[in-house]
Amino acid sequence: MRKRLLALALLTTLACALAPSVTFADERGAIPTPVTIEVGDDGAPVSTSGDGWTYDDGELVLEAGYAFAFTGHAFDVSGENRIWNSGIIVDGIFVNGSKGNGSTVHNEAGGVIQGGTFNMPVNNYGTIEGGTFHESAHNHGKIAGGTFDDYVTNSEGAVVSGGVFEDGGNNNSVDNSGTIGGGEFNIGVNNSGAIEGRGVFNAYVQNGNARFGTDKNKSCTISGGTFNSEEMDNFGTIEGGTFNGEILSRGIIAGGTFSFTSTVASNDEDTTDGGGTISGGTFAGPVTNGDPDLDWNAAAITGGTFAGAVTNYDAIGGGTFSSIMSNKEGGTVSGGMFLGDVTNRGVVEGGFFARPIIIGEGGTVSSCTFPVNASLAGLSLAGTGAEQPVATYEKDGEESNCLTLTADTGYTLPSSVSVRLGSADGRELVSGTDYTYNDATGVVAVKKGAVAGPLFLAASGVPAIAPAPEPTPPTPGSQPSSSSAKLLAATGDSVQPTVVAGIVLLAAGTLAASAIACRKRRASRR
Repeated sequence: MRKRLLALALLTTLACALAPSVTFADERGAIPTPVTIEVGDDGAPVSTSGDGWTYDDGELVLEAGYAFAFTGHAFDVSGENRIWNSGIIVDGIFVNGSKGNGSTVHNEAGGVIQGGTFNMPVNNYGTIEGGTFHESAHNHGKIAGGTFDDYVTNSEGAVVSGGVFEDGGNNNSVDNSGTIGGGEFNIGVNNSGAIEGRGVFNAYVQNGNARFGTDKNKSCTISGGTFNSEEMDNFGTIEGGTFNGEILSRGIIAGGTFSFTSTVASNDEDTTDGGGTISGGTFAGPVTNGDPDLDWNAAAITGGTFAGAVTNYDAIGGGTFSSIMSNKEGGTVSGGMFLGDVTNRGVVEGGFFARPIIIGEGGTVSSCTFPVNASLAGLSLAGTGAEQPVATYEKDGEESNCLTLTADTGYTLPSSVSVRLGSADGRELVSGTDYTYNDATGVVAVKKGAVAGPLFLAASGVPAIAPAPEPTPPTPGSQPSSSSAKLLAATGDSVQPTVVAGIVLLAAGTLAASAIACRKRRASRR
């Protein structure tokens, strides 16, 4: 009983010391049994076997269900496949005394390497959590951390979710066909799989490959992370991230923040399906869309926000462009909002342009939209339905842009207006030829063929004349003055009802006085 209690106490103590290794329970939820392997000064185990392990002919086999810790000296793993691990390697120092080649630590599916220092190649089909890897790591399972000083190959279906990846003096790189979800990468990364968020990439990154087909490249994705390398090649798909270096993209950019320079070119000539496209993202630096050195292009911008200069050799069908845009020969602009200067040597057949388009040799404009600014006094623009009224240009267009003026309170519509190109100092359009104005309805109709840039509309309302005030009618029941009576008499109106009442009262008083006098005379005769 005492031995059982002592063994239980040792097991509990070692399990706690190995935390969080206890999280690696097997499929049944069983906690692995801690085992210590003592290594002699010759780099080999002192014993040939123990609980869950055997050492025979220079190979150490570690079984599942055990957590192995190495004590004593460093384990010499010189040679091919010196460790076969199906359990958990908790810690240890592994050296390659003969500097031979080969995957000297073979971590099987279900095996875990947690910590340790590895001075020889590692072939991982299980899980690596932590540790320092001074030679190459070939991952077919999961790498969940550690420091890597040599090549790392992450195979299809495998996951690298963290770690620090250094050069180690070997000019090495990370080749990813699986998933990279984080870590600090100070060496180059070649991505044929998926790169997700939380990673920091301080060296060159290639997303996809020029030799891949279109479908394969589309599956090479970057959807997060911070990319600080001076340059980067994209043949696949970018769906997010922060990019602080130059990018040559022959693939798809559908998001992300690009703070330095970006170049978008078409795919190689032997790629028959599409070229580089931008359908989103924020670009602080210059962008070149298309490749002038190829006979054909398939690059397109259909969205995104562009703060830097844009040079277009192919197609622009959307986006907001705050700086200058140069549409080269062969380039087409069919949509987008252009807030800076635009020079056109290609074709413009749509889009909103805040400034006049500068037409270069060979450039054509078939349609576009310009803003309408107004200087109005006593007037307002009615029915525009937008904060910024616009006017559409159409080459040889017979239709007109209609702007309606309404008079403010106290004003009437003017007899004429002024319509100019650009500003108050711009060229004035000709009334009756370039536009018409109806002073009865306030409609200004500017011909679409005459709108060669932003319009400036100036007009002033005419102050209305106020009518004379009407006289105040007399209060009912009031006595008219003598002057009013004369006025009434002059108009034939009568004051008889009032005069008659006065006469009746006067007659009544006279009759009463006469009656009193008669009574007095009768009394004196008696």
